[in-house]
Amino acid sequence: MKRVVFLLLAGVSGTASVFGQLSKKEKIDSLMNAMYRRGEFTGAILVADHGQVIYENAFGLSDRKKQIPFQTSTQEYIGSISKQFTAMGIMILKDRGKLRYDQSIRDFFPELPAFTQGVTIKNLLYHTSGLDVFDDFPDMTEKDVLNILVKQNKLRFTPGEKFEYCNAGYSLLGQIIEKVSGEGLNAFMTENIFRPLGMNHTEVNEISHRNTSRAVGYDMFGNVSDYDSFMGGNVSVISTVGDMYLWDDALYHFKLVSAETLSEAFAMSNEEMKNRALLLQDNMFGDKSYGFGIWIAMHKGKKDFFHDGAFAGFQSYNERITSDHISIIELSNMRRCDVYGVREAIVNILENKVYRLPKISGAVWLNKKIAVDGIEAAVSAYREFRGTDTANYDYSEGQLNSYAYILLRGGRVDESIKVFKLNTELFPNSFNVFDSIADAYEKAGNKDMALKSRMKALELDPTNEYEKEQVKALQAK
Repeated sequence: MKRVVFLLLAGVSGTASVFGQLSKKEKIDSLMNAMYRRGEFTGAILVADHGQVIYENAFGLSDRKKQIPFQTSTQEYIGSISKQFTAMGIMILKDRGKLRYDQSIRDFFPELPAFTQGVTIKNLLYHTSGLDVFDDFPDMTEKDVLNILVKQNKLRFTPGEKFEYCNAGYSLLGQIIEKVSGEGLNAFMTENIFRPLGMNHTEVNEISHRNTSRAVGYDMFGNVSDYDSFMGGNVSVISTVGDMYLWDDALYHFKLVSAETLSEAFAMSNEEMKNRALLLQDNMFGDKSYGFGIWIAMHKGKKDFFHDGAFAGFQSYNERITSDHISIIELSNMRRCDVYGVREAIVNILENKVYRLPKISGAVWLNKKIAVDGIEAAVSAYREFRGTDTANYDYSEGQLNSYAYILLRGGRVDESIKVFKLNTELFPNSFNVFDSIADAYEKAGNKDMALKSRMKALELDPTNEYEKEQVKALQAK
């Protein structure tokens, strides 16, 4: 059991080049120590190269109030990476002849509206269902998800037409596993996946036996952001980096389902469904498409499987680069940790390329400035600060937007509106920033500004059905 590494907070380092003759392990350690010193990573990480673990370590505290160190054996929510296990559960039942991928979800949930008849299990697996998309809330359950879907007025699009990430679909898949197997989701997963693979520190958190020893979640500014989720197949798995590596290794050896079944799961949905709309572009990975519970891209001519997970104060990432049998597993109890930036640096290290430290969120600078000078002075100063030191800071739209939502959910509504407003000034052609500030205006009870913001968002994206519905709802009030 490896213990946490504690280091004194040091200054920000810019570029991290290849240091002399350091080994890959030493370079990764240098990277992760720098991330920890900058306050940008707490949690555990495991890296394997050519099928051998070359780095495993933990940083910071799993519980800051109790001063409990984060260890490599610390359990933490893996968020949407849970979908990989849910997909495997469905595959196991398919192999046993208990269900078909082309079955309608109404075979299992007849209470769903008749217009969902055309939605199949495969649509849920591929995120092509057209089911509702909505935010989670603390202690949200499978039943809560189903109750929302029962009240859905229409599908968001024709099933199979396009990709739209839908957490509700994987919650339904978890419930299908329960209905078909006659077992609770944790019992089924433990018996058929976790125990056979030796994943003894992995479980589906269930309200009947809530895990109380897992890591506590925090936001990027150190505030507690910690709650449970009982949506089952969507985000409710708790695990460790070591157990996640066992999972990674098992997928090379067809231990749970047939090679044919696993091959179908690892096929890109755009090819399987013969629909180019399911092939998406990614700045880091290039062309990508969804498989069964996993993103799929290409690296050195072979498939690269990856996924991240995030809710409350938890952030996670796992990747399998099959060309070089590389595995990268990150579990952080600090939301907004740049897991993709860490991933990019590690891949460069493993491929003997120059790497850079991930950029610091500009929101970190803004948050410190607000604490010292207040919101008005901080926003004004940010306008001047933005654009300086671009090598080390990330001033993107998403950084401010995420920070504004942290303020909003923390009850600091007026401050969140000011940050959202700043984002609309800096990114006036973004649909998302106007949709987001509308959320804040609604929470503040300012219907007129909320409607005005949503109308602007709709002007920027006239085909957005969600925004059309939000505008109609505000106009009807």
